[in-house]
Amino acid sequence: MADLTVTQQIDQLNQAKQLVLQDASFYPQIIRGILPIAQKPEPRLRSWCAKFLADGFASAEVNAGERQVLAVACLHTIDILFEETDLRVLKNLIECSASIYPLIFKHICANKGDKETLHRLTAIKSKILGLWDSGSEGIKLCCIKFVQRVIAVQTPGTKDPRLADSSDVSLTQVPIDHPLIPHTVLEAEAQGLLDRLLSVFYEPKINESSISATLYAAGILIKTRSTIANKILARILAFNPLTAQYATADPIRLKLELRFIEKNIRILLANVLKTSNIANQYGARIQQYLAQLVQAKNFSVEELVRKRAAESIGPANVKRQRTDSLGVSTPPSGQLSYAQLYTLIDPSLPLTTFDVKTLPHEVAIEIAIAGMNALSRQTLDNAIKAVRMRYNKLYPPPVVIRIEESSTDSQTVPATTYVDDDDDDYEPDYEPDYEPPDVIVAPSSTPSAARFTREVLVDQKQPVLMDQKSAINKLLAVDELSYSDVDSEDGRYQDMSIDSDAFVLPQPKALNQAERLELFQQIIERIFASGNQLENTLFADSTKKTGKDIAELNSVGVGGDIWIVLLSRLGTRGLSSQMKNMAEVELKQVSLAMAQYIREKLFAHVILDFRTRVDIAITWLNEEWYNDKMKLRENQTISNGNGDMTNGTLRIENSPYVQWASKILDSVIPFLDVKDRVFLRFLSDLPELTPGMISKLRTLCRDPDRSKLGYLALQYLVKLRPPVREYCLELMESLKQEDNSLA
Repeated sequence: MADLTVTQQIDQLNQAKQLVLQDASFYPQIIRGILPIAQKPEPRLRSWCAKFLADGFASAEVNAGERQVLAVACLHTIDILFEETDLRVLKNLIECSASIYPLIFKHICANKGDKETLHRLTAIKSKILGLWDSGSEGIKLCCIKFVQRVIAVQTPGTKDPRLADSSDVSLTQVPIDHPLIPHTVLEAEAQGLLDRLLSVFYEPKINESSISATLYAAGILIKTRSTIANKILARILAFNPLTAQYATADPIRLKLELRFIEKNIRILLANVLKTSNIANQYGARIQQYLAQLVQAKNFSVEELVRKRAAESIGPANVKRQRTDSLGVSTPPSGQLSYAQLYTLIDPSLPLTTFDVKTLPHEVAIEIAIAGMNALSRQTLDNAIKAVRMRYNKLYPPPVVIRIEESSTDSQTVPATTYVDDDDDDYEPDYEPDYEPPDVIVAPSSTPSAARFTREVLVDQKQPVLMDQKSAINKLLAVDELSYSDVDSEDGRYQDMSIDSDAFVLPQPKALNQAERLELFQQIIERIFASGNQLENTLFADSTKKTGKDIAELNSVGVGGDIWIVLLSRLGTRGLSSQMKNMAEVELKQVSLAMAQYIREKLFAHVILDFRTRVDIAITWLNEEWYNDKMKLRENQTISNGNGDMTNGTLRIENSPYVQWASKILDSVIPFLDVKDRVFLRFLSDLPELTPGMISKLRTLCRDPDRSKLGYLALQYLVKLRPPVREYCLELMESLKQEDNSLA
């Protein structure tokens, strides 16, 4: 093959590969034949040879004795191939090394003087462990498989010969007096690698692929190595996927990773309960852990964020800080917010960093009520007093001057007197926490005459000592009061009027584009926050008159997510009809932004819990489809009086209905289970399916765990939706061709 080109050599190698696939007995002969080719510098040849070696040693059809001899013969070539930097070559070499490591180890156990083979094996292991630190994500996943094999080999297996597997290689098979591989060194290395493998559960930013690969490796170790099974299970049961910090920031990917990790842990622990001999020891803990995972299976991203914030506060058994000792602290200077005024805890505590806005209103109210019920009366009184003292210190209360003027002698007034608690001999038994502001009373000289009483608020920063006459003058000057002459016969005022200009309500402030949009968004947020409570308000009169509840109205189609219908029609037709009457471009832009905001909120609301909100999605998309059809009819009328299709018509593939329906499918399909028959209902109730929507089922059909649901959906559409039958048959035919090509 020296005179052949690289392409010709690869063609001949492919022919040899086909021969091996037909008869596995040719594996030893072909492997020995490709070893010289693998040492050539051509990257394509090295890549092909590395792939063939990985497949050959992973095949179970090759005799165990022949595989051990071949492993020793290939060790030098594999060491040379590790000089390559191509990721595909490195992945195949790591997988091949994981397959031959037990074979080489067994060979060294039987040959105590083969130092050269041990040296090459140690060099390969060092290179792979180095790639575990600095390699790419795919390389690291392959290294996890290799590390699992090393831990299994260098850990003692079962000592009972009745339970021992002849093909299992472990530290138990190493002689005690072996000069090359001592027990203590190998076992210590295995424990160190195990700790490093399990450290993935405690990384600050975890990755779903690393967690899944570690779980796969841990499952094998739990079943085959009982000496380290307790340690592995303890680490897994201490891992909480809801409180872990993930490397991804995408909410959809975050939810998908959480789902995959939960599924892998659940499968692993379920298998441990069935097959492991330590199920009796950890059975109760595993059942409890699995129950928690089932409850968290449909956890939303918002709930996950709120859970993280709650966990970041600290453990539940941390002692509460006393509000009576912290509430009297000096508040920060400058203008304060309500939160700063009423916050009585230590600012250094992590609780102050929690954003209460992330909690729904109902949850926040329940927490507040529960907290107040748990407090003692004395603690609550102390907190109220602390807030009052802080408020009075920042904003001193004014002094109230009560002036009593006699109608008979308004010129002669005595000096101002002061009411002081110190001059009063009577002290009541109850002393309230709140001390009223100082009251200055100016008594009248003639008690029997009619009096005119007013209260003047005086700032405490200014002197409060004044006589009654100056106080009356200040009062008259401030309020601009004018009095008529006093009737001398009955001693009463004939007229008392307040001279003031007519009050005119000011015109509302003109809102700009950003303010309009902000107010609209706040309204939509309140509608989504209220949810079904809005229905109870809308149909309150109907229920009172007819005596029916909301459930009965839902059964006849009157109630039931009526707020979704209102928002859907507002986003599709309500704002669109408003734009027709608008002449300003700016207002049209605001209306378009409002409609887009409604659609985004509806989409987020549906995706948050698709299984229970599929009716909302169907209602919304039906409104979108109807709006598209109305626009299509209008465009046909405008472009052609006869209603013929022209270039001015609305193309269905670019319509908002297709856009948002496709977006929902893209967001829902990755999270579906094989038992999610609600997805079939969603497809059946969609008003129209396009070829692009049908093609999205390809991902579902190609997934081995969920292909049954994908093909069931195609079968349903072929039978019961004739308009899309042709598209479904084309997809099924292409899937069959792909399967034939892979086979």
